[in-house]
Amino acid sequence: MNTYQLKFDLHHLRTFMAVAEQLGFRKAADRLHIAQPALSRHIAQLEEALGCRLFDRNKRRISLTLAGEFLYKGLPAVFDQLLEVTNQAQQIAAGRTAILRFGFSSAAMSSFLPSIVRAIQKDLDHCDFSFDEGTSDELIGNVLAKRLDAAFILYRPDHELLQTIPIKADRTGVILPEDHPLTRRKQIAMKDLENERLILFPRRTNPVMYDDIIACCHKAGFSPANVIETAPRSTAIGLVAAGQGVATIAESLQHTCVRGTTFRLLTQPAPMINYSCVVHREMKGKWLDLLKDYVRRHLT
Repeated sequence: MNTYQLKFDLHHLRTFMAVAEQLGFRKAADRLHIAQPALSRHIAQLEEALGCRLFDRNKRRISLTLAGEFLYKGLPAVFDQLLEVTNQAQQIAAGRTAILRFGFSSAAMSSFLPSIVRAIQKDLDHCDFSFDEGTSDELIGNVLAKRLDAAFILYRPDHELLQTIPIKADRTGVILPEDHPLTRRKQIAMKDLENERLILFPRRTNPVMYDDIIACCHKAGFSPANVIETAPRSTAIGLVAAGQGVATIAESLQHTCVRGTTFRLLTQPAPMINYSCVVHREMKGKWLDLLKDYVRRHLT
C-alpha cells in the first residue's frame, strides 16, 4: 500500500494555514486571491479527509479546534522540510552537491578537519555541510546507518561495510601543571607517569584509544592505580591546571593548554592517535574524490 496517496494536497494545507492565520474566511480568500466559496470548499474537503473539524464556526467569529491548533503548529516544519528536499533535488539535477553530513570527534575538529572542509568547499560549487559531534563508535554507527556521509575519528576500524581513509598519525604528549617537577624535562617517558594521577577520557567514548594508553602503561612496567575519567577535553585541562593530575593529549592539540599548564611530548613507545575518515562502502561522489586527494597531498 502506498502511504503517500493522501486524500488532500498542498492546496488544502495552504488554504488551511491562511484561514488559521487570519481567523476569517473572507480575509484568507482575499490573501490567496481565490473566491470565498472555493476556499470554504477546500477546508471542508480537508476536514473530510482528516475526519475531524479544524475550526469552530459561529456568526461572529471562527476559532481553531484542538486538532486545528495541532495542525497549525506542526505544518510550518513540514513545509520547511519539503522546501529543503525540493531545493536539494534541484541542486542535484543541476550537477551541484547537496548538504554533506559530516561527523567528527572534537580532536579532529580542533586540528585537521577545518582544512578539509575548506578544500572541498573551494573546489565544489554550491556545497554545504552539516556537522555532528560524537564519540568514535557513535559516529561509525551513524555512517553504517547512512545518517552521516563521513565521520572523522581517532582510530582506523576494519569493517567490511566501511571505507577507512587513513589520515595522519599524531604523537601523544602529556599536560602537566606548570609547577610539576617533570616540567624540567623537554621530553618524558611513560615510565615517568607511574606515580601520577592520570586524567583520561571515559573509556566508552573511545575504547580503542583508552586501551592503547593503558597497554602502554603496562609495557612501561606499571598499571595506573589512580585514574580520573572526565570529558570534554577542556575539563581535563582545567583539572590539570587545578593540580589534580596529568592528562594525555595529541601533540597537535597542545595549543589548547591553558594558563597554569604546560605540554611535554612522550618519548616512544607511547600511544599514537591514528586519525581516519570513515565512509560507507557504497559511498561515491566528487566530494569524496576531493577529500581523498586532499588527504593524500596534505595529511599523510
